[in-house]
Amino acid sequence: MADRSELISATDPAKIGATLPAGWRPRVYRLDSGRVRIRRRHREIAPGVSIEELQLLAGSMRVIGVVDPGVLKIAFFDAPEMRVLGHHVRNSFMVVACGGARFDSVGAAPGAALTLNFSAAAAGCIVSEAAAPRLKERLTGPLGCEALLFPQTPRAAALQRQLRELLGAADIDRPDNPAPQPLVAVADIFAITAELIDQILSMDLRIPGLTVGRRRELAFATEELLWEPPMSDGARRLSLDDASKRLKSSRRGIQLALQQEFGLGYVALKRLIRLQQAYAALKRAPGTGIGELARSHEFFHPSRFSKQYREMFGVLPSTEPKDPATDG
Repeated sequence: MADRSELISATDPAKIGATLPAGWRPRVYRLDSGRVRIRRRHREIAPGVSIEELQLLAGSMRVIGVVDPGVLKIAFFDAPEMRVLGHHVRNSFMVVACGGARFDSVGAAPGAALTLNFSAAAAGCIVSEAAAPRLKERLTGPLGCEALLFPQTPRAAALQRQLRELLGAADIDRPDNPAPQPLVAVADIFAITAELIDQILSMDLRIPGLTVGRRRELAFATEELLWEPPMSDGARRLSLDDASKRLKSSRRGIQLALQQEFGLGYVALKRLIRLQQAYAALKRAPGTGIGELARSHEFFHPSRFSKQYREMFGVLPSTEPKDPATDG
């Protein structure tokens, strides 16, 4: 069994994204200035099966991505408030995501997530254990579905306790602590997971009122539009009017959608995304002139750009950024 525990304090979005569990393709970016601090614990309990615990200690961030084909993830969240799959949730809840499922969240510290990850091969064992044909359809069917959001159930709480017991044993199993400790059998994890999925799919325990809706899709479309690479010569300025025309929506509709999904308006979200694009561009080409870098990312006052860049990343853009591996 492989295990590790680490505390990550970073400004680099790439390093923050590297803390997330494997098995999906996420985009991660920050929604405020200052460092993001994450405590991460990981344990592989069987081939293709792992437990991951992430505690967000400082900062706020956006996570959006698609789960790899065939993979199964069950995540238990505990946060005063988060926005997950377009829904405001509080305290304890869980998410089930199968291959091809889209997951998205906006969260701020403090918050924690405990995730049980099954590779495609390991998920096949769950399919054979579970009676629900809908699970098999989700795992082997076409891509493009959304993850499922559920309230906590007693069976889910039991699984969560057993996962924490396994994760907590990671330190106990080290060679410098020879005292044997009882562990939850991995076979029990498979069986309880299958029972839990059967229960939530058969009883339709999803949180009521959870719908995708036009406003949420508009927020997604605006987000993707803002992440399009800006033109290198700074000729393209993506104003709110421009976004309104391209998305065939009113300015007010875009603002309301972004406020609902991110808690930010168009200008604020655009500035955060452009700063992170500028950071990535400077990492690729450290010798880029500050005026050119600012202009190509729609900042037309280099001094203001430098100030906002330093607030976001802790260094001036004229200072060559550290390598993500050493950004601690």
